Amino acid sequence: MPISRQQLVNQLLPALDKLFGDEYAKHKGPEYHVRSRYGKYSIYKWDYDNPLGERRSTTLAKGLDKETATGMMKLLKEPT
Repeated sequence: MPISRQQLVNQLLPALDKLFGDEYAKHKGPEYHVRSRYGKYSIYKWDYDNPLGERRSTTLAKGLDKETATGMMKLLKEPT
């Protein structure tokens, strides 16, 4: 029994999405996060650029007040 184009697409599409989705996840850009502890704020950059896609965290700033941390996060999240 011959297979139609639609049936072929329906069978291949999930596997292709998974394959390319996993590759894309390995190369996504950095994420910026703010954490507070005892009224002081720290800003972290998370990178996923290693071959295994694991997260690498880098401290960008620490000991900030809330206003400064909020301002820095706005600058980091603005598109370039």
